[in-house]
This record gives sequence, structure tokens and C-alpha cells, in this order.
Amino acid sequence: MITENDNIQSVAEKAPGAIPIFEKHGMGKYFKPEALKKIGRYIKLETILKSSGINVAQFIEVLNTAAENSGETVNTVHQELHFMAMLPCGLQNPFKELIETHINSHKEQYEGLNYLVEGNLNHVLSYYPLVDSFVSIDELPDIIIASDVNNFLHRPFIEKFIEKGLFEAYLPFTPHNYLDDIGYPDPSNNYTMLTANMLIMAVDKTRLGNRKMPQTWGDILLPEFENDVIIRGEADFFCNAVMLPLYKDFGFDGIRAFAPNVKDGRHPAEMVKLADANKPESATIYVMPYFFSKNIKNQNIEIVFPEDGAITSPVFMLVKKSATEKHKPLLDYIVSKEVGELFVKRLFPSINPNVDNSPLPFTGKWIGWDFIRDNDLAVLKAEIQAVFKAERAKKIEL
Repeated sequence: MITENDNIQSVAEKAPGAIPIFEKHGMGKYFKPEALKKIGRYIKLETILKSSGINVAQFIEVLNTAAENSGETVNTVHQELHFMAMLPCGLQNPFKELIETHINSHKEQYEGLNYLVEGNLNHVLSYYPLVDSFVSIDELPDIIIASDVNNFLHRPFIEKFIEKGLFEAYLPFTPHNYLDDIGYPDPSNNYTMLTANMLIMAVDKTRLGNRKMPQTWGDILLPEFENDVIIRGEADFFCNAVMLPLYKDFGFDGIRAFAPNVKDGRHPAEMVKLADANKPESATIYVMPYFFSKNIKNQNIEIVFPEDGAITSPVFMLVKKSATEKHKPLLDYIVSKEVGELFVKRLFPSINPNVDNSPLPFTGKWIGWDFIRDNDLAVLKAEIQAVFKAERAKKIEL
């Protein structure tokens, strides 16, 4: 019998006839081969059903009826995931290599450790939306590294887990003060603010012409940059890391002013190609991670560190208070000088006090902990996206 505690990989492997039922109910993305391979054995059936707003008992009854009629049987055990890291593109591969080398060099110490290091899981595997449906801390890995303003900073997670004191920042030293001036460290000591993706402007001076070089984030709202800014995004989604600080400083009026200026949403790697190629679809201003800007070869591109700071998109670590001692060797390595030096080499700051952060922008622009706790971020992000898209639609109609 299929139960709510079965993992979705086993359901897919042993009852493949059930997959069309999931697809019919809008859950097909969880059963793509890549998703199953990476997170399938760690995600319970109950979690994806709750996340999709489906009655768990009724749906499982349908699955078991289908499995019985086809002669399929399911015998599964939910595996525990101890460490999960979801990192920005600039860090994913080198961090993964470093962690794997470390673990493989200490096999006895890490025997039985299940871990997963990936990039952009929020898009590729749709893990972040599942977070809102977790009801028990046992559904979560012992150590989580997550990127951007995601569901781990949303009100449901904060109320269910953070406010109950189930997580504690891991700081075995006085951390580097690089971003202290903007209040980046968590004053409540729940999140370890491990590093940050620093977003800057890359400006094509040839395309800029006689217009004034933008010096602050407010400048990219000016009407002279209409249809001339590219940010991270896709057809139906634009980067919350950019939208939230603009909203904080300028409100919905700022979002409306910014919308007609955004020519397109692209992956940072695509921005680099557009900046170098100077195509019709290129732009004057690119808002991108500092790491990617270093790959631009076009000599006419000037990297601008805005006067009000590089937008600081968070990369944080959550550690279960109950599991800190158990995973102390791994935690010590994650915050070590060796890992910190890798971060800075990739143009991400390090909290290790023995690492030099001087190659990075002089300061950051962070939305702040009061803003996070005073707002229902899931609702706010949806409202911002809706206002932004509505204003862009007006431009398209014209």
C-alpha cells in the first residue's frame, strides 16, 4: 500500500502507472527524471500533496486503487537528508567539489551522511514551494544552505520553526564585519548569514550616450532608461532580489516607474553574452551578480558599484539546534577559511574573520530583518510581481 510517508522516487519507480495521475493534478514537475534523481528519495508524498492543496487521504486512496488494478506494489522507506545546499550559479560547482573532496577525505567521519549540493533548485526542482507545507522539523535536513529571499524567510516558516527556537546560527568565532554596517547578520541568531550574492550594474558607455551614468539604484527608475535595463528573470518572473529593495525604498510607485525601463529578464550568463555582442536585444544597463560581470569582455562596459551599495541577495545557512553537535565537523568546514577563500575568489563575501573581503564592492544594500519580519514576504512578492507585470503590459500594448 502507498502511504503518505513514502518518498516520491519509490512511488515513481514501483508504481509508474500512477505518474499520469500526478500529472493530471499539476504535480508532473516532481516526477521529471532530474527531479526524482536529486530530491525524490528525500521528499515525502504527503509534502507534495499538501503543497498542491490536495486532500492527502483521498488522493492516496486513488493511487492505491490504480496500483492494485495494475498489479503494482510499493514498498518504500523515506530517507533522511542531512545536508542540502541550494547555491547561486557562481558558487554551486566549486563549492560542491570542495565539499565532496572534504567528505571523501574523511569517509569514516562522514559515514552515512546524505547530502545534496545543487544550484537554482527553486526553479529546476521546485523545492522552495514545498517549504510552506512542512509541518514537522523532521521533514527538513539538519543543515540547509539556501539562496535569495525564498520560502525559508517567509512568514509560515518563521512562525512554525524559527519563532520556536528550532534553529540556531552557527558562529564558532566573531564573524567578519564586512556587512555589519547594513545589519546583515541576524540579530536573533537563527540564520547564519553565510555569504551573499552581490548585485551591481554593468553599464555600456557607448549605448549610454549623453545620459548621466547611473550612480544609485534610484537612477534606474528614471524615464531616460526606458526599455534599456536587463535584470535577472524569465517570461513570467523577475528577480525578487532586485524588486524588494526597490519597493522598500520607493514603494509601488517605484515598481511602476521601473517596469517600463526593463527591456527583458535574462540569466546572468545570457547578460554577459548580450553585453559583449551588442545586439538589438542588448541594453545599456545590466543588473547582475558581481561574479558574472567579471566575465564581460566588452571594454565599453563599466562596472558600477552604486553609492547606496550593491544589492545583497542573501545566502544563508539554517542549522537545527538539536543537530549542531552531531554535525560539528561539517559545520566547522563550511565556515572555514578554506571555504571562505573560495567564496571571495568567486566574488562572494566570507564570514570567516581570517579571509580578506577587500576584492568585493565597498558595501551592500540589504532589505533588513525588520522588513522581513514586518511583511508577509510571500504576499508582498506576489503583489510586486503583479504590479510590475501590469505596468509592463501597458508598455507592450503601446
